[in-house]
Amino acid sequence: MTLLPAALEDGNVVFYDFTESFTPLFAENLFPAFQAKYPGITIEYFSVDGEQSVQQLMAAKDAASPSPVDVFFMPNGQVRVANEAEIIANLPLNTMLPAAPDLDQMAATVSRGYTHGGVVVPFHRNQTAIGYDTRTVSADQVPETFEEIMAFATANPGTFAMTSPAGGGSGGGFLESAILAMATPECVEQAQDFSLTQEQAVAWAAGDCLDPVMAYFTALKPLVEITKGNTDTLTLIANGVATVGTVWEDQAFDFVGRGLLPPSKRVTLLETGQVGDGDGIMIPDGSENVAAALLFVNFLLSDEAQVMKVSLNGSRTARTGLDLAGALEADMANRLVPTAIHAERARPRIAGVVSSAATDRFVVDVLQQ
Repeated sequence: MTLLPAALEDGNVVFYDFTESFTPLFAENLFPAFQAKYPGITIEYFSVDGEQSVQQLMAAKDAASPSPVDVFFMPNGQVRVANEAEIIANLPLNTMLPAAPDLDQMAATVSRGYTHGGVVVPFHRNQTAIGYDTRTVSADQVPETFEEIMAFATANPGTFAMTSPAGGGSGGGFLESAILAMATPECVEQAQDFSLTQEQAVAWAAGDCLDPVMAYFTALKPLVEITKGNTDTLTLIANGVATVGTVWEDQAFDFVGRGLLPPSKRVTLLETGQVGDGDGIMIPDGSENVAAALLFVNFLLSDEAQVMKVSLNGSRTARTGLDLAGALEADMANRLVPTAIHAERARPRIAGVVSSAATDRFVVDVLQQ
């Protein structure tokens, strides 16, 4: 790679990671693998607060100072602020990385409804899903529509565990997915308008758009177990109290790997689609080690790193040409949503202010009744 001499001359990459759950992946796996491949480059690792780090970079730019970081694994929700503040280097990462010529272009160019054009490359992808235990529910019995969930819950009261939207992200994603399935096309278009103010979102949630969704959950409530959080839902499935429930794909993957869920657990997506999201990596404007940063980002999107990430964290890849089923051991591949189903049914999340307003109405209209 022609970039290598310049990267070796840089000799260093300062890396910010806004998560805590990825620390073992980076420190114990990805960094050693990268440095074994490129022994002349060191990595300085910092676990940071995502929003505060964006503010730090903005302050550095205002002071005309170099960026304190070379590669930033940042939250998608901060991409708009960061890019409009011009703290992201104007590099088309979505097309210039030789290790990742097959990125899903929506994931590679849009973050939470904001089109950045490819300056933030998708690294972590998460997905809300329907989890089930094949010891009691076979693949052809698991409900795959909201109507089938209602029928399943009616026939098997208390065995469907639904995470509360007010308590866990899988529940919020389930509510968003219901909006996509039940609201009118005009209402869905409005819910996916990321320019809406909080006041406009509250008005949307209070109007007719959410009525069929609230009616559905009002009817479903007495038939299901509504849990306070994602872990509570998985615990009910692990204990056999629930056989089907709303989950995060990556968290369920992790629970099986740690023996907290049985290996008989599987995940799928509803036919009308379920929402997912993710977070990306960018190179800040003002980085003093751009060549080394590019080499490191390219490695993070490589087959080796992406398979390592999925196998350790259940974090889905945005690489459309990477065959996870073929790259992973069978027991690991079985913990993920099948690739073909994910490609057909995964949906982007709606606007955050709309999701929050819908959750507030869910609390009043469903939980408090």
